Amino acid sequence: MEFLKLYFFCFIWYNYIQVRTEKSDVPCLKKFCSCSRKHSRARCNRLMYIPRVPSYVVILEMENNFLSHISMGTFRNVSNNNLTGLTFINNSIEVLTVDAFKEMNNLRHLKISHEFFLNVSSLKMSFKNLNKVRMQTMYFINNGWTMLPLDFFSDFRNHTLVKLSLDDNILRNFNGSQLLEFSEIHTLSVERNELVIFNASGLHTVHHLVLISNNLFEIPNFCSNETGQSLVPKLSQLNLKDNAIRKLGSSSFKCLENLRELILDENRVLVLKNDTFSRLTNLKTLLINRMPHLSTIEPTAFRCPSLEVLKFVQNEFYFVSSTKNKTFSFDPSNLFKHARSLKKVDLTRNHMTNNPGLFQKIFYPLTNLTELNLQATYIRMLPERVFQRMPFLKSLHLKGNRITTWNRKVFENLTSLRNLYMDGNHIRVINESSFPIKLLRSLEAFDISFNKFWCTCAQKWFVDYLRSSNISKILKNWPQFYRCDYPDYKRGVLLIKYKPTDAECATWSPIFTVIIVIVVSIFLVIVVLFLMFNCQANIRNLIYLFRVIKRKRKGYIRINTSESFEYDAFVIYCDSDRQWVHLELLKHLEGMDLKVCIHHRDFEVGEHIIDNITKYVGKSWKVVIVMSNNFTKSEWCQWELDLVQERRRRHGKDALVLIMYSQIDSSHMTNSIRSLLDTTPHLRYQKGLGEDLFWSAFTNAVRKPFEDPPTAIL
Repeated sequence: MEFLKLYFFCFIWYNYIQVRTEKSDVPCLKKFCSCSRKHSRARCNRLMYIPRVPSYVVILEMENNFLSHISMGTFRNVSNNNLTGLTFINNSIEVLTVDAFKEMNNLRHLKISHEFFLNVSSLKMSFKNLNKVRMQTMYFINNGWTMLPLDFFSDFRNHTLVKLSLDDNILRNFNGSQLLEFSEIHTLSVERNELVIFNASGLHTVHHLVLISNNLFEIPNFCSNETGQSLVPKLSQLNLKDNAIRKLGSSSFKCLENLRELILDENRVLVLKNDTFSRLTNLKTLLINRMPHLSTIEPTAFRCPSLEVLKFVQNEFYFVSSTKNKTFSFDPSNLFKHARSLKKVDLTRNHMTNNPGLFQKIFYPLTNLTELNLQATYIRMLPERVFQRMPFLKSLHLKGNRITTWNRKVFENLTSLRNLYMDGNHIRVINESSFPIKLLRSLEAFDISFNKFWCTCAQKWFVDYLRSSNISKILKNWPQFYRCDYPDYKRGVLLIKYKPTDAECATWSPIFTVIIVIVVSIFLVIVVLFLMFNCQANIRNLIYLFRVIKRKRKGYIRINTSESFEYDAFVIYCDSDRQWVHLELLKHLEGMDLKVCIHHRDFEVGEHIIDNITKYVGKSWKVVIVMSNNFTKSEWCQWELDLVQERRRRHGKDALVLIMYSQIDSSHMTNSIRSLLDTTPHLRYQKGLGEDLFWSAFTNAVRKPFEDPPTAIL
């Protein structure tokens, strides 16, 4: 009896050890397999069979093996692993037997890829013993299939799939009736095939349909030809990215009443016609990105009362009144008028207008916006009273534009704004009037990195505020991408290291100026009286010589070069055009070693403006006049123009160089300006094509010699 007990005990222990060894002590075949306990996965290659793998492996990937014939016995070594995921990639499979998946009772995910020799009919037969109740995803990718049998999925009657993928095959025709047996397919993906014809019959259970990168030239018909009812009543997402679709119209999206997301990126549409999306009564998200051929948006193209998200990115569409490069057509007042439910609008990488009135017309209807993205839209100025009409605006993206300054009213009363991105612009100075303190305190994310900051006293308020507040905690990319760009000796210095003192930036008192002027004036009077008393003869001789030289310059001697002048050019311009004059015109002239006189830099402080103009015009070889609409509206600019007209009368039309910087409205054209333009050749500035020709002609005009009409010296 004791012997039997001992034998029984030994038998139990032996079987326990065997089971334990089989289940948990199986080593990973490291030469051919890689195993991951963390992901419960094993990947094997260069084998002619499926090996034993550790018991924790429930996902098996067989890639680049030699498994031409797969049957139930092929899985014998992993029958105790309860596999949930099985992948075959490039194993030269030819046949799958009927019983191949018979013991794969827990299989949920099946992927067969790059199996170019696989007999599709044998795969269809293997579905008979597949546990379809547990099956969730099936991927049949890049197998070179050109067609599928109509009964390919006939064994899936009343079964559900989370996803079915037929990507990267060579299907030209897809018949949805092949999926008629399924009770539900959440996502059907037929990406990167060669589909020209798509029949939606049988897709009544599909929720998401992905048809990316095919050759569809029109929107498939989703209506039954017999009843007119929808063939896809459950379809909520449709992705038609990167096809050959050229036309969209009001009948393109019939029978898609439950569609919530539509993706049309990278198609060849030229015109968005009226009411294209009006039938999509439940549409929430619309993506129309990277359509470089799109040139026309008709007034009610975006009519869709349910639309909440619009992404219109990288279309290079010109939302401007006109462009010389290409004809673009849109109605600013009606563009978003019929889509007032929009909450998120993304217009990145298009050309946004810098006309305040036009800007307001475009965005005025969008009173429900929570996020507006205008990245890289070539904005130079921010209009007033636009963002204030968006009481729910939470995120504003202005990255990568050309913004330098703005009016303090632009950001006033934006009580809901929490994220503001202005990085990568041309911002130089942040001062007390740039942003309301209340706004800065309410922001959760603020980015003004990669701007061209000036480390001068004008920046003192901002750097002081950075140190005295907690704003640096919400600044993105702080401090490594906040650097000085000016002056040159501070270029590249971190803004955090710029610490101007009150003494350095103390404002000069006008009283000091008055005192200095009085003292200097008294000193000069004393010196003059002293010289007149002691050097009368020398003074007479000097005055005589000065008069002779002056009269010779007036008419007796021809002036053919600029060597007799201190400056090559004197520039007259309106203060509104100062940025272009300073950053462009001066850069080109002084880059040609020409010396230029401008009043902001070269006039003598303390002298009367008339004396300064008369004096420095006389010191200049040519007078350059930058004419624009702002110039003609300024009485001061026109007075300055009249002041230098004497120069033209004395030296002829070559003494003046006229630049038409921007077109002058007829309402601001005066008789004197019209007469000057009619009698004096002028250059017209045009940015882009022809700009190099303009600068060449302008430099030659400044250097061109002229002859004074001879006059007698009296």
